[in-house]
Amino acid sequence: MPRRSAGWMWAGRLVAGLAVLGLVGYLIVVGLDRADKIGSAVGVVIAILGLVAPYLLPPRRQPPTEGTAPAPAGKAPAAADGAVHLHDARGVQVNLGGSNTQHNTFGPR
Repeated sequence: MPRRSAGWMWAGRLVAGLAVLGLVGYLIVVGLDRADKIGSAVGVVIAILGLVAPYLLPPRRQPPTEGTAPAPAGKAPAAADGAVHLHDARGVQVNLGGSNTQHNTFGPR
């Protein structure tokens, strides 16, 4: 993520503040009834945009992790230090000291 300097942060805050003041001034000039109607319409548009934005925007690209290559087809990647990798697992049984047994089934039965 790019770093933002303090100057750019304050410039963005200033622009946002001026936009809010301009909007308030405009809504005062047009009157309370019309301002209510305009505010409702703008709110609906922003809500719809907020709902559909994840589907319209391209996904973020994940940078490749250093030192790892994609696993060849048909072979499960190696697990990290002490990690349990359940790639293509159908069932797992864990028995800790004879008292805690857990059975998980993955995939179609």
